[in-house]
Amino acid sequence: MQFIFSFCRPQAPLASLTWFFSTLVTRAPSRSAHQPGNLLARALISQTTRRQAGLAAMAALLLALLTGCGAGRSGSAPQQLDLGAGYAASKVSPVTSLRHPPIAVPSGSAASLLTESAVIWRIEDAGQPQAYTTYQWVAPPVTLVTQRIVDRLSLQGPVLRQNAVGDMPQVWLNLQRFEQTFSADGSSSVGQLTLQAIFIKGTKVIEQTLVDIKVPAATQDALGGAQALRDATDQAAEQVAQWLTRQLKR
Repeated sequence: MQFIFSFCRPQAPLASLTWFFSTLVTRAPSRSAHQPGNLLARALISQTTRRQAGLAAMAALLLALLTGCGAGRSGSAPQQLDLGAGYAASKVSPVTSLRHPPIAVPSGSAASLLTESAVIWRIEDAGQPQAYTTYQWVAPPVTLVTQRIVDRLSLQGPVLRQNAVGDMPQVWLNLQRFEQTFSADGSSSVGQLTLQAIFIKGTKVIEQTLVDIKVPAATQDALGGAQALRDATDQAAEQVAQWLTRQLKR
């Protein structure tokens, strides 16, 4: 599992470095008791100079360590993830290949976490949702999933992206879950998508369905979770298309 936070750890323990420099700046030079007074004076001046230089060197080293920690925390911009180029026509089921009349699919709604671009993960269903710091979606998941479903439905007929007028059929989407869920020991994970679709004509709710899909991740990191969620999204789009075809036949 990829770690979300990192800590700056200097290459040498700070206490050891402090001790090393303190010995340099406090060790007085050896001198003979028979040295003339002018030599003693010069030795004292030299000792003071070395002590000041040592203290300056130690301060510079500590500043470098602190600067290194700050640089490590800043990092680079998060890597962008998406759901791929679009829904492949080859994935369309022959059962749902029939044309349908024009329909409307307004902008989807979602849980608050899914209206932002964070890549969400958690440990088991009861775990608190977390976000990868080094990855993010190119758009909020609700936007990406809605667009993928529109792409799929467009293979069978016109799809409008606003509320319908009159009796034109429309599908409202509510994305409830879109995340990577790890097992307790972190040895496996799934991309999990939960979506509610509501079929409406005019002001009347005709039918609704709940799509819940789990796809195992090939690797236990953000990239593995993202690929599992791509597959889950395509499966959800196909399920919504099949469900809608049945509603339109009524």
